[in-house]
Amino acid sequence: MLICPKCKHELVLKENAFMCREGHLYDRAKEGYVNLSLKQKKNAGDNKFMVQARSAFLEKGYYSFLREELASMLVTYKVHILLDAGCGEGYYTRYFSNLVPHCFGIDLSKQAIRHAAKRDKHTLYIVSSIFACPFPDKTLDAITSIFVPPSFTEFYRLLKSNGLCFEVVPGPRHCFELKEVLYENPYENETTKPDRKGFVCQEERNIKKTFLVKEVWELLEMTPYRYKTKKESLEKVKTLESLMITFDFIIRIWRKV
Repeated sequence: MLICPKCKHELVLKENAFMCREGHLYDRAKEGYVNLSLKQKKNAGDNKFMVQARSAFLEKGYYSFLREELASMLVTYKVHILLDAGCGEGYYTRYFSNLVPHCFGIDLSKQAIRHAAKRDKHTLYIVSSIFACPFPDKTLDAITSIFVPPSFTEFYRLLKSNGLCFEVVPGPRHCFELKEVLYENPYENETTKPDRKGFVCQEERNIKKTFLVKEVWELLEMTPYRYKTKKESLEKVKTLESLMITFDFIIRIWRKV
């Protein structure tokens, strides 16, 4: 299933390394993942502390209803070969791997991939950009793109005929109560459906739940608001013991045409 990022020839697993016919070699790490990124930036993607913080929050279960909804959709659409693009620490990926015969997770953050691979031995995790995935053309049944900037040009190349992309974006009221603490005039998220060249929208679902969240600061650390908000507003969040927060998601299923 994998191709060499340098010469694009097939990679074959021999002992504990992937090798192509041109002799390019990629060792498999002790955790089980393989690094196929040609851009070896030291701080690419999330760092160790960001990965640990997000993983700790997600394991509290606030997003589990989204994970279960997506898993049900993968079963309904009979997905056999899945790529979780921008999989991060693998919270969604390892759940999907119990339902999908062949599952791959890809992310540019080596720290996130290492974390994922330690906890999930059913999935092959790969360090690489989602804009240049090390897979041949037309090999995947489906791709999940959960809160990451999607690469639909690359997704089109990777998907088989009529292949599917499950895209998740924030719904209009996602974390609205948190925004009310941070900003004087909070606004709902934009939810206009974009055009995706080469794809049609097969289905769209809006799901949401409200929870009493005790880990408010940890949630803020997962959001872009953490880096776009004044210091005095951030300090308000640090004083909160808990907050009722709405988690609002839009799931769009795009079919390749």
